[in-house]
Amino acid sequence: MKAKIIPGYDSNRQTLSEIIPIDTPFTLFISPSQTCNFKCVYCSQSMNANQKKQYGFSQKLQDFSLFVRLAHQAAEFPKKFKRVLLTGLGEPLTNPRIAEMVKMLAYLNVAEKYEVFTNASLLTPELSKKLIEAGLTGLRISVQGLTAKKYKEICGVNIDFDTFVERIRFFYQNKGNCTVYIKIIDECLEGEQEREKFFKIFGDICDDIFVENLVKAQPMMGDYDGKVSNTKTFYGETAEKREVCPYMFYTLQTDSVGNAFPCPPLGLPHSFSLGNIEEKSLMEIWNGEKLKKLRISHLRKNNSKAAVCKQCTCYKAFTPKEDDLDASADVILSRITTDKLKSCQG
Repeated sequence: MKAKIIPGYDSNRQTLSEIIPIDTPFTLFISPSQTCNFKCVYCSQSMNANQKKQYGFSQKLQDFSLFVRLAHQAAEFPKKFKRVLLTGLGEPLTNPRIAEMVKMLAYLNVAEKYEVFTNASLLTPELSKKLIEAGLTGLRISVQGLTAKKYKEICGVNIDFDTFVERIRFFYQNKGNCTVYIKIIDECLEGEQEREKFFKIFGDICDDIFVENLVKAQPMMGDYDGKVSNTKTFYGETAEKREVCPYMFYTLQTDSVGNAFPCPPLGLPHSFSLGNIEEKSLMEIWNGEKLKKLRISHLRKNNSKAAVCKQCTCYKAFTPKEDDLDASADVILSRITTDKLKSCQG
């Protein structure tokens, strides 16, 4: 097998408590689509129309003119993002202009890396060429099973599994400088034999490969019928309890209609939005009062946290020691409020 069995995150991490506040988020999540051709049983896309309406979950493609605005706003930050990840509650490849989006981000030079997170079922050879030529640096593929039968069970769709594998192979063989990460959730595998089969099928057509743990990453989906314990992260490591959520200090997420959120969990309610990019720029949102107040409430570890945060355990999906802010909360709070005072004094 050519691929390395390693988890899909950057292990070369800085100690977050030492560098806050940062002037440019490390990661910008952009949602090109909130529609999906799959209805996976562990995803919000499997909910019925009434449930989606209750959560304010609108299924639509991102308008390209909105994306252009977003891309130019991303270019206004003092530094490059470490990565821009085209992902979200939909399948990015359902947006017919996905390659143009990658190309524009690369042209504007907004990040060090440009990645797409996809189920890869729509990855034709033609689209593969367009994405590679556009400047894509990372393709992250989520596999849902090892047979067409399993895809029907998990995703509610019929696929030609052999063609699916061959199209991924085509991308890998023509990827240039782009890296390919393939993962599957353990719930999609039945026993050690299927685990080994997964590595055998995909291990020679990607750079990195991993079997991820089923975790709660979408607040609206609950505990997936009791299958999630929240004791392990995505990557099988021990999930540690944190009073201060680190995500809001280094990430921004935007949905398909331009709302910005302080963290990457999927399916956050509209009421938790920091603002919309058609009314405020991304940089104004990043430096705005709403996000500052949210950060301060976490650092104070008190009951003024937003209702969404009080109920959230999605942060347990990934809890590296470098992101732990609990012990340094007072120092960071002093640093942030001092910077805020200096800003007010001009």
